Amino acid sequence: MSMHTGSSLLLAMAMSSTAVQAADLSFLNSQGNIEMQPGKLLFLHKLHYRKLYEEKPFPDAVIYYYSNGVYKILSQGENHYGLYVQQGSVKDQTYTIRYISAPSQDWGGKTAFHQLTYVNGAQASLFLQNAITDTGEQIAQQNGEFILQEGELDAVDNAQWDDKMKIGPKK
Repeated sequence: MSMHTGSSLLLAMAMSSTAVQAADLSFLNSQGNIEMQPGKLLFLHKLHYRKLYEEKPFPDAVIYYYSNGVYKILSQGENHYGLYVQQGSVKDQTYTIRYISAPSQDWGGKTAFHQLTYVNGAQASLFLQNAITDTGEQIAQQNGEFILQEGELDAVDNAQWDDKMKIGPKK
């Protein structure tokens, strides 16, 4: 085998290996759609907003957190998935979670960025929320209270909003 043939063979093998690896990293399913598969449910936050975003006047929400960085949010007007990154532990006095929503009807088929800082206070558990829309518009800061649930959670992973999920005033 000549040097030229040997290096061509190595190049061809490297290219075919790269093509297989790239296909394995794809987020596309067989219909060409992006899929997000939640991992194991780790914990959830039940939120009650004191200060709301006018375009999303839903005072109560539940956020489910999965082991692979996927989250799901449910409220009276939201039901979508996205990705999250957590800074700190839920056991810390203060920790922050950053979210990027997947394109959904909730956000007009586009994405949004949220950052919630959670404070485990002696008197109450509070959060501060900052958000940016896909246009770069910063939404006025929101805030409220939260409850953290951990442990055996498989039975609480709801498919849609139910008013029994509220932590705020029940109507």
